[in-house]
Amino acid sequence: MTDLPAPDISVPARLGLGARLEGDELVLELRPTAESTVHGAVRCSVISFVVDAAAGIPFDDDPDVWMLTTDMSVRMQPVAASGRLDARTTLMRRGGRSVTSIVDVTTESGSLVAMGAAGFAKVRRRPDDPVKPLVTPADAVNLFRHSPPLTRPLREEADIEVIDAAAGVVQVVVTPQLQNPAGTLQGAMVALVAEVATEELTGARSDRPMVVTDIDLRYLARVSAGPVRTRARLLGDGPDAPVEVVLFDTSDDRITTLAYTRAVAV
Repeated sequence: MTDLPAPDISVPARLGLGARLEGDELVLELRPTAESTVHGAVRCSVISFVVDAAAGIPFDDDPDVWMLTTDMSVRMQPVAASGRLDARTTLMRRGGRSVTSIVDVTTESGSLVAMGAAGFAKVRRRPDDPVKPLVTPADAVNLFRHSPPLTRPLREEADIEVIDAAAGVVQVVVTPQLQNPAGTLQGAMVALVAEVATEELTGARSDRPMVVTDIDLRYLARVSAGPVRTRARLLGDGPDAPVEVVLFDTSDDRITTLAYTRAVAV
């Protein structure tokens, strides 16, 4: 998958993800830390990384075809960061041009705490493209095993700058630590930018700590250079009203991602 991060320098590679095989089934494991949480709850962007990886890895098996995430939806409870979370995947459709999977995220005891869906477009690799990293489910077990944990809160590691909290305007410089192997902003980092914009906007309106529980992402274009900035608007007056967040590349004013989110007070 193009959005699998490089384990040596990548921020998303350090989110506490692991993997195991149960027979032929790949099960992803998330062990949340204080650095991957907000107000004690697991970040929705962290869950989105789990959903994206779990939905794509088992079906990305062609070295000559990029499998690019086109859309993703996550719904979660504000889950306290304790114990292990497991992610299991169900294939919904696999065609010649696209793949769609759904993912259940549960506690070790089997209680459902989050669910998600991801769609992927299959794009043939061009001769001048970089070599595609092909990761099998067995490879994933080793890939996630050796990444060091975060040492600072996630939004600090990503160095997200708040421009105007009340308007939900935040910005991030697209550094190698936030990119995927295709050279654009990694999918979970896109989700993080939309999440932070929502936190700032809804928190400023309610004067209470807010946790994003819902996020829908439509990936429209790759980032050319950045920085990436947000524009946001709220549907309604309440802090728990839906939020639309648009991400755009300030280098060419091109919209790269459309997100719809919702936050709850904690």
